[in-house]
Amino acid sequence: MTWPAVEERLARGRRGVILPLGSLEQHGAAGMLGTDTICAEAVALRAAEIAGGVALPALAYGPAQFNLGFAGTVSLRPSTLSALLCDVLASLGRTGFSRVLLLTGHGGNVAPALAAVQEVLSEVSLGRLVFPRPLSVKLRAWWEGPRLGALRRDFYGDREGFHGTPSEIAIALHVTGAAPAAWPAYRALPPDPLVDLGGDRHEDAARHRARYPEGVVGADPALATAEQGAALLQAAAEDVAELFAAFEAAPEPHS
Repeated sequence: MTWPAVEERLARGRRGVILPLGSLEQHGAAGMLGTDTICAEAVALRAAEIAGGVALPALAYGPAQFNLGFAGTVSLRPSTLSALLCDVLASLGRTGFSRVLLLTGHGGNVAPALAAVQEVLSEVSLGRLVFPRPLSVKLRAWWEGPRLGALRRDFYGDREGFHGTPSEIAIALHVTGAAPAAWPAYRALPPDPLVDLGGDRHEDAARHRARYPEGVVGADPALATAEQGAALLQAAAEDVAELFAAFEAAPEPHS
């Protein structure tokens, strides 16, 4: 889009935008390093097309220090991502966007993204930052919707796992047109029980590699196919498009 096209869109009251958040990190021996970014951006673009919305280019790096034991991973400090998002959100709000959907493809982005939202809104509350319209931000992962959830269960059951999942590998294969890498001669073990504690488990890179030497967590990426990826992408995009359309159309709060 050109700047006049954006300005005209805002003048018509279309003030929502989707910002995909990714990461550059290992996804097992068969998964592409950019899988998180590839998936988040593909879902955002397709969802924007369905909803008649706008998707920004993806932020392709995130905090992934626990994967630094694997070659090719690039990790941001959480404070770096948070500072970057503060600037992006402030710019969008200054331009006139009032609804920003942060669509993450990486769980490590969640805490820094939420901190950035609070940082920006604190500046608004203290009167140091003024936007033409009140700014609202939602944060979602691309895999959280009901259509996609049902399809993931149908395709993979409990072999979906937590990282290097067949669903994300399948979408990346579909989007890039890449042939699957030679699948390693293993079947993924059940997830370590500590994984079920969600964000309560923190590890450094050495311990994470020792615990998961193949790089996947409770998943079986060998189940993934590009054909499945096409269906998964469409289901995820429909979920996100529905969320985004309702978010953008909701009445703005009155001060």
